[in-house]
Amino acid sequence: MKGFVSFAVAFASLGAAVPPAAAQSVWSGYQLGAEDQIEVQIFGQGGSTVKTRIKSDGSITLPLVGRVEASNRTTQALASAVQEQLKRGGYINNPIVNVEILEYASRTVTVLGEFNRPGIVPLDRPVTLTELVARVGGLKESGADIVEVRRAGGKIEPYSLILIARGRTPDVALQPGDAVFAGTAPQYYIYGQIGNAGTFRIAPGMTVRQALARAGGPTLSGSERKVTLYRAGRELDADLAGLVQPDDVLFVRERIF
Repeated sequence: MKGFVSFAVAFASLGAAVPPAAAQSVWSGYQLGAEDQIEVQIFGQGGSTVKTRIKSDGSITLPLVGRVEASNRTTQALASAVQEQLKRGGYINNPIVNVEILEYASRTVTVLGEFNRPGIVPLDRPVTLTELVARVGGLKESGADIVEVRRAGGKIEPYSLILIARGRTPDVALQPGDAVFAGTAPQYYIYGQIGNAGTFRIAPGMTVRQALARAGGPTLSGSERKVTLYRAGRELDADLAGLVQPDDVLFVRERIF
């Protein structure tokens, strides 16, 4: 993903800063699905507490009640269904049922690449792209601003986190089965008479002068007027106002006193 021409941003708190207008339809609650682990509490004489995982066919099996369809129901709807079956069976007078989710597994987003905490994130509520990035601790220093969202159907959609943060692009809602990938930001290299020699990411529109400043500026022995640029196998005198390109190498030479 070296073609990303942008830079990574510290995104750990951005989720709260970006309006989630992008995407949120009316939220009726988390819809249970296969492999979610739940706890069903039945209160009343002869009641019980059962921890169970929803089967691949979307059902659970409970004492007294038997098979109950759980998939595509909220915890409240499932509790009501269990309560109705208990009433119809006459097993418990005035039963009270509570359902809690112990582990989210059916509705998740996979997070890959240059994030601080990549992995599988449950969609326990409506989540936008920026909120997801915040949940996983933001991008690494090496992460690119442009991230890809691969939808469950295979479509790939690129989004700029910076443009979203600036309000120039709407935030986007994530759906179960989506995968979010952040590649490595383009970099430049700088050495010689510079404050901090090393490798740095390229910010959008970064000039050679800005690249020098990002690396701490020339030392007392160095000079902005003595910068050599190595680009694609060519040696050039650096134009301080020129744009830095991926994999550029800058060498700051000693000044002549």
